[in-house]
Amino acid sequence: MKAVELMISAGARMILFCAAPACALALLLTHVACQSTASPPAAAATDDSARPVILLSTAGPATQPVGPSSVMVYIKMVVDRKYGVLAHIVGNRDSSVRDPDYDATKRWWENPLVVYADDPFAHFDVVGQADAEKIVGVGAGANVDVGLTLIPHAVVAMRTLPGSEGIKGTITVSISTIDDFYDGGWTEMVRTKDKLLTFNIDTCEPGRKLEQVVHENRTIPTFSLERYTRGHEKWEPRSRWPAEVKSGDSRTTIYGKDATLDVTGYRYAGQ
Repeated sequence: MKAVELMISAGARMILFCAAPACALALLLTHVACQSTASPPAAAATDDSARPVILLSTAGPATQPVGPSSVMVYIKMVVDRKYGVLAHIVGNRDSSVRDPDYDATKRWWENPLVVYADDPFAHFDVVGQADAEKIVGVGAGANVDVGLTLIPHAVVAMRTLPGSEGIKGTITVSISTIDDFYDGGWTEMVRTKDKLLTFNIDTCEPGRKLEQVVHENRTIPTFSLERYTRGHEKWEPRSRWPAEVKSGDSRTTIYGKDATLDVTGYRYAGQ
């Protein structure tokens, strides 16, 4: 078996979403990154004092190598709001907002919600990404109807010796989610229980003969996110949620279990 060389920097932990949320990788993926949430904030975050950690950077590794791949999973949201007549009179307008790919230079409310992130590589050979099945829901409040689409997205970076040129593999995970907003009362948009998500990743060029460099199969620990948001403020976990509610508040919970990664790194034969 050929030796595997890994370079991994700062850690991150698993989180999950159901709601009303790299430098080197950025060049490939518009700054795919992860937020470190090892210690929940004592108060709501209203500025960028807690900036996200770059998932894949050019800095030297801070930890010892532990495996051939680094995984990140986040959820992009599409939020469609349609207001009633009275809400239109006071100035509210219908809107549709879609999350972009994760960007380390943006604040948390401008980014998708990271649900899981491994320690990142300082350098990597190849990176692959894929969406899983969308989760769609809608809620009708007193003044606004909100449609919510969740698009789970996975990124896998690989570092091997000899270097890999392509990745093939899957990530599977079972998630349960609840997402609701407050509009005179709590209105549910999405509710799922033990929904199986599959990410199919393949960056290899069709028709080219492949030589396997490394194969990895591992279990990803259970993860959870419990987040309450109000504009650019957030509270997590559930024990820190505010007792007073305001119109427009949203609550998000996501729980994941039975997550596995099965991925193979390849070189193109004859090179």
